[in-house]
Amino acid sequence: MTGKSASILILVALAIAAMLLGSLVGCECAASYSSAYLSEATMCKSVDAQNRPVDKTDVFSASDPIIYCSVKLSNAPDDTEVKAVWIIVQGEFQGQSLTNYTVDEASVTAGGRKYASFYLSQTKGFPTGDWAVKLFLDGKEQVAVPFKVQ
Repeated sequence: MTGKSASILILVALAIAAMLLGSLVGCECAASYSSAYLSEATMCKSVDAQNRPVDKTDVFSASDPIIYCSVKLSNAPDDTEVKAVWIIVQGEFQGQSLTNYTVDEASVTAGGRKYASFYLSQTKGFPTGDWAVKLFLDGKEQVAVPFKVQ
């Protein structure tokens, strides 16, 4: 047997051994890819019928009844989850100091190219301070949108 033939035979044997070993240990490989992405994350006082932002701002009053966050979803498969987590980064409510306090979270399932909106409402006043809405796409944090409540 020539050196070249022996090398080929060894490579084939190694490939077969790797396949057998993979099947013995239950190795399973999978890959997934999504081209979905979020853009135009905006804080606002209201949204239109297509969930686009109206009255954009990053400063709200504690007495505002509702705070909105609007975000554009693009290139998304139909079962894409967009999640918003409302957080008081550093604030105060009725004399109590709040740091990195999660107030609420909500999610929507959508696809294609469209705007999604999330809102937080109150009846006793929002805690004052620095806030953020963290936006997730299929469980992975994409952006945090900061805002203030005065």
